Amino acid sequence: MKNQIYELYGHLLNDKTEIAETHRRNCTCPFYDGLCDGGGNRYQTFLNKKVLENNGLESYFEANIDLIPPGVFSLLVKDTKWIVCPRRVFSFTNEVTQNFHSQFVATIIKKYCDLIENEKIAIWSEAKIKYSGKNDEDESKSFDYTFDYVIASVAPRELKSIANDLGITVRKLQNSLERSGQTLSFRNDEYYMEHYPVGKLNIIEVMTSSTSGGNKNKGTTIQQSFINALKDEDHESPGINYRQVWARMVSQLIVKSQIGASWGSKTLWIVQDSLTNYISKSTDLNLKKLISEFSKEVNIVSLKYTDEFDENGCIKLGLKNLYAGEIPKVTGDTDFNKLLQASVIPEMELVRDKIIMKTPKAII
Repeated sequence: MKNQIYELYGHLLNDKTEIAETHRRNCTCPFYDGLCDGGGNRYQTFLNKKVLENNGLESYFEANIDLIPPGVFSLLVKDTKWIVCPRRVFSFTNEVTQNFHSQFVATIIKKYCDLIENEKIAIWSEAKIKYSGKNDEDESKSFDYTFDYVIASVAPRELKSIANDLGITVRKLQNSLERSGQTLSFRNDEYYMEHYPVGKLNIIEVMTSSTSGGNKNKGTTIQQSFINALKDEDHESPGINYRQVWARMVSQLIVKSQIGASWGSKTLWIVQDSLTNYISKSTDLNLKKLISEFSKEVNIVSLKYTDEFDENGCIKLGLKNLYAGEIPKVTGDTDFNKLLQASVIPEMELVRDKIIMKTPKAII
C-alpha cells in the first residue's frame, strides 16, 4: 500500500465539507484558529504563486496568501497513522476562544504539571536558555537548550516588587514589559503585571514524527504529494524517518526532565502512540511497566486518535497512557549515563526573568 496523506489542515483527506474546504482554501489551522505555519514541514516546501500556476491551483486558495504552507498534518504509512505536525498534538487558544482541542490540552497540563489550583495558566513558547556555571567539581559548564513551552500559574504582581527582584527601576521594567506585549494594569496607585508566573515553571516538549525526504522524480515529496492530493489525483507521500525521531528525543529526554525535577516541577514529553509503540519495539525499554497515574521525574504523555469528531469535524485526540519513571542514577565519574544528563542546571528564577519579557502564547 502506498504511503498516503491522512489529514490536510486537520481534516481527513476525503472530507469535502464546507468547513474543511474553508480551512484548506484559507490555509488555517482548526486547532488554534490561525494561519497554518507549516507545522512540521520545512519552510522551503511552501508553494509560491508560480508553483500554484504550474499546477492549476492559482484560484484554489484565497488571493491574499502569498506563500501556501503544505498543511499535511498526518500520514498513513503501512496502515499506521503518524502525526507529523506538532500543532496537531499540542496547540491551544486563549480562554475566550476555547475549542475541544485547547480544552484537551488544558486537561493534560492541569493533570500532570505542578500548578496552583484555581489560578490562570500562561503558556510561553520557544524559551531559549543559554547559561554558564560551575558543576559539583567546580568545572565550567554550559547549558544551551530551547524549551518548546514553559507553563506556569500566573497572577497579578506589583511592578515595583518585580523591579526590586531584578535590580532595575520600575520605569525601565514597565518599558520592557510594554514592548514585549505584556498586559499591565493600574490600580490603587500601582502598576501591576497581570500575568506574572507565581508558581513553579513546567516544561513541555512536543515530539512529532519527521518525514523522510521523499523522491522528487517519483513525486513523493511533501510538496508534490500535497499538490496531487488537493487535485484529487493519485498521490504517494513520503514515509517516516523513525530513527531520526527517536534520536532527537533521546538526546534531550533526560536533560530536560532533569531540569524540571531540579526545580521541583515537571517536564512532560507529548508524543503520539505510534512513536511509543515504535520505541517499545526497537529498544529494550518496556513502556508497559512505566504506565502511571501520576507524573514523576521523566514523563512521556502518549496520545491517540479516537473514534469521535470535534466541533470542526476533525478527529479528536485522547490520552493513551502516561509513562513515568525516574532519572537514571550516575554511579561514578566513568558512568556513560553522564552523556545523557545536564552538565549544569540553570536556576528557575533565571528562566522566570527571561520569560516575563515574552508575551505568552495563551492564557488559559
